[in-house]
Amino acid sequence: MTTPRPRHPPALLGVAVAVAVLALPLSCWAPTRTAAVLTVTALAALAPLLGIRVHRPDRRGPWLAVSAMLACWLGGLAVDSTSYAAAVGLQSLGIAVAVGLFVVLFTRQRRGSPEDRRKTVRETWGRRADQLVVGTVVLLAVAQSAMAALTPGAPWALAFAPFDIVLVCLLLRFVASRADLSPSMRLLVAGGVCAAVYDCLTANSGVRVIGPQHWTNVLWALAMCLFLAGALHPGMRTAFPDHGHRRLRSESARLLGLVPLVLVATALSLLDPAGRLPTWLYLVAGAVVAGLAIVRGAQTIARSEDRARHDPLTGLANRRGLRAAFDVQVPTTTPASAVVGRLAVLDLDDFKHVNDTFGHETGDALLVAVGNRLADAVGAAGTVARSGGDEFVLLLHPGAAEVTDVLRTAFARPFRLDNGLVDQAFTVRSSAGWVELTGASDLWRSLADADVALYASKQGPKGTATRFEPALREAVLGQLALAEDLRGLLRGDPGSGSLELHFQPLVSLADRRVLGHEALLRWQHPTLGLLAPDDFLPLAEVQGNGAALDTWVLHRACATAADWAGHGLPWTVSVNLGRSSMVDPELRCRVAGALTTAGLAPERLHLEITEHDQLPTDAGVEALRELAATGVRVAVDDFGTGYTSLAYLQRYPVTVLKLDRSVTGVDSPTALLTGVVGLATALGITVLAEGIETDEQCARLASLGVDRGQGWLFGRAVPEGHLPRQEAAALRALS
Repeated sequence: MTTPRPRHPPALLGVAVAVAVLALPLSCWAPTRTAAVLTVTALAALAPLLGIRVHRPDRRGPWLAVSAMLACWLGGLAVDSTSYAAAVGLQSLGIAVAVGLFVVLFTRQRRGSPEDRRKTVRETWGRRADQLVVGTVVLLAVAQSAMAALTPGAPWALAFAPFDIVLVCLLLRFVASRADLSPSMRLLVAGGVCAAVYDCLTANSGVRVIGPQHWTNVLWALAMCLFLAGALHPGMRTAFPDHGHRRLRSESARLLGLVPLVLVATALSLLDPAGRLPTWLYLVAGAVVAGLAIVRGAQTIARSEDRARHDPLTGLANRRGLRAAFDVQVPTTTPASAVVGRLAVLDLDDFKHVNDTFGHETGDALLVAVGNRLADAVGAAGTVARSGGDEFVLLLHPGAAEVTDVLRTAFARPFRLDNGLVDQAFTVRSSAGWVELTGASDLWRSLADADVALYASKQGPKGTATRFEPALREAVLGQLALAEDLRGLLRGDPGSGSLELHFQPLVSLADRRVLGHEALLRWQHPTLGLLAPDDFLPLAEVQGNGAALDTWVLHRACATAADWAGHGLPWTVSVNLGRSSMVDPELRCRVAGALTTAGLAPERLHLEITEHDQLPTDAGVEALRELAATGVRVAVDDFGTGYTSLAYLQRYPVTVLKLDRSVTGVDSPTALLTGVVGLATALGITVLAEGIETDEQCARLASLGVDRGQGWLFGRAVPEGHLPRQEAAALRALS
């Protein structure tokens, strides 16, 4: 294990030395001042090299350029007293490096992702206003520099001062517009501002290079201290990222970045009169820049208002935008009985599974793709809004397509998304509820009614749209009340009823001997009576409590099976695992804990996974394989009705195949059953048929090679205490 290199001490030491050196030029002794200025400049030139060695930045080139720039300026100051021409040449070379570094930095920061560039197209007016402001002040500076250079008798150094002023303003705007600048980059920009102000003062005095003994070098020394601190700060590692700083600050901060540019005309008018332009030019330029800044401010306000009406992720209308569209479509002057359209609320079926399996970034990308599909399907015949999460709202005009047609158009094809590793195809379905709008409709009441219809859709087949009817409200309110009772049951509230297990026998078709029982959960509700799993397990999954119920069943079923074993009954117990349990990383520990607590041998426990819910590829695979290695059996329940049946047989350590009643009925094709039994036999898997109700059906399945059966012919699901006594007696005799 390597010891991390210290990063902060070099930076702190460098800043301390620089500040100490900076204090010397403030003294009244000119010799000390000269040595101090040269020393702090030399330290600043060496600091990037030390920073590269200590912090190992992502990109070294820019830091080498900073070191070269400062070294040129150091040389210019050092030879000023001996060779003025060499000093000017070295300073000019340093300025050329600085300009090149600034141009590269600025152009890199203007690049963005394709999505950022698409957004920029929508902000054309604001972007053009910014460009015109910069262009105006640059032209004004160029004109003044040309005037200073062409004025007879004027020092040629005056031509540099206008550019220094513009450079200071552009640097300040750069800092104001970028949100991800590291502290190191901020220190570099601050040093650049101080150096540009220093250069402006010296150039405006008419002398291109002022020796280190001049008082203005106090400002120069401050700039060098900032360069030094930026080069030694740990943030220098990411100061120049490979793809530039793409994240922009807020619109208000970027608008404030225009303030320095607004002041350029005034600052230029205060320079040496020898190179000054006519006063009216400054007035015109100032007015143009101020006017453009006002336009930019108006655009910022308009964009903020637009963003307040749109969802930031999908670009669709949000609730405020939906309110505005509803007010346009249903004005207060509309007759109460007039039909003015439809309002539909829809959400994506099983969207939570996408987030849980592939991550929230993939989920967000899917939401954007769905929003685009819905917008294309609705077109100009309505408004599409996203109200939050995976819920969308359609506000349809009277002539728009039916809600079911919109869903069919939007979700007919799979969505292909790049999840970072592979191009993933998602088959998405959406349930919807809708209500007809009239002149008397209110938005919030219409949304509530559509929500009721949506809830009703979710209770039936997925991917359907339900029209709101008043009778639905009572039914939905009953379901909501049941969901709240279920929460109370899991909290242990005494008034919420109790859970209990019923057991249905699993038999050998050859001799009808009972081999085990399937544990089936029931809820004894205080007012609704005994509820079957289909009445409340879907609610538990939606609430995220499915795994908790499965855990309760596991412990209770294992304890019951251990009691059977204690009485000499070699029965196995089968427990169903819902989707929440299959994706639970603690599945293996929960099953092993239930076995240990009950003292049940692993081979007495069968875990049944269902095909009704699509599972992620790796859901429960390792857990079930580890449990199977200890003796736990794995069965696929309701085979033939759900998802990817053959993939399940490859993925999981399946030992039992439970054929759904739709496959084992008296009218089911013999060839189909024969093929399934042959497949299972080839894989070494036992076949169990569900839904056996007659002797004829039993005999037919046995003749086709089905090993085991389950159904009313052999017994219905009953509480533990009501298991047929004759079964127990027969098993004792066999033992």
